[in-house]
Amino acid sequence: MRHHLIEGAGARMQPRQTKANKKLPLTTSRKALLVNGSDREFRELVHDMLAFAAAMQDMRNRLGQLIGLSGTQYTILISIARLGQQGEELGVNQLADHLHLSGAFVTIEVNKLVAAGLVAKAVNPEDRRRVVLTVTDEAVERLEALSRVQRPANDALFEPLTAGDFKAIRGIVAKLAGTGDRTLRLIEYLAPNGVLEAKPEDVDA
Repeated sequence: MRHHLIEGAGARMQPRQTKANKKLPLTTSRKALLVNGSDREFRELVHDMLAFAAAMQDMRNRLGQLIGLSGTQYTILISIARLGQQGEELGVNQLADHLHLSGAFVTIEVNKLVAAGLVAKAVNPEDRRRVVLTVTDEAVERLEALSRVQRPANDALFEPLTAGDFKAIRGIVAKLAGTGDRTLRLIEYLAPNGVLEAKPEDVDA
């Protein structure tokens, strides 16, 4: 950038402050997330997490496609299969809680899996208003075949983690998984119309 000399002096003028070079406000105010008063490392963490989440989403979608399902349907199916192996009488509400999804959404996707012959519904003997979800033999066969790709894919995706890393990140992510809904409600409260309201100083007198 070319600097102009001040008339009658040898000193250079300071570049004029503009919105483009104005220091941006912090994106978090929590001291635990700031390093020396800066949110730079927090922003890097967010961007790294977004990159990893995108990779997991792409991987889930591709694994689902291999057995003729969407990524969400694949996640629901394998969750029913895995939780069912633990001897739990799994219903829609328990499944929704496990996946951090709404019961209404899970019901819709489960019904698609039932129609595809991959999930079976039975009446809960202790509460006939509820159903118990199980996977069919066809679902087990598809999941067994998928493991030939799924297992090495997971090994590659999480390859950098040690056993200690895995234990630590498991606890950290479990804490973060429950913050999404209330954060969205906070955004809706702060911007109820879905747009940013003008600040008082931005409004013409």
